[in-house]
Amino acid sequence: MGYNFRHGDGLYQECMQGKTWGVDGKTLIHPNQVQTASEVFAPSEDEVEHARRLIACWDDAKRSSEGEFTGVAVLDGIMVEELHVKSARLLLARAEKITQMKSG
Repeated sequence: MGYNFRHGDGLYQECMQGKTWGVDGKTLIHPNQVQTASEVFAPSEDEVEHARRLIACWDDAKRSSEGEFTGVAVLDGIMVEELHVKSARLLLARAEKITQMKSG
């Protein structure tokens, strides 16, 4: 739950567990928790790059399908569907908002 705002390691572990489960943020009760949660839930450079590659792969597959797009693309041998593209776009939007917040 993260109620003990002085226990940074516990908060970090909770955030990491949540991220592993697909959670993209955490409700916080104290300003001391913001940095830890932000560091865990902010998209990494690798995640941002993967999202960009995934979207580019999807767009290329749609363009090259000559009107016969099946709704599936392949990136690094892994099937990509529209739900993955939507998640990638959300991740990029979240990364952009974080960048804007940091730059003032």
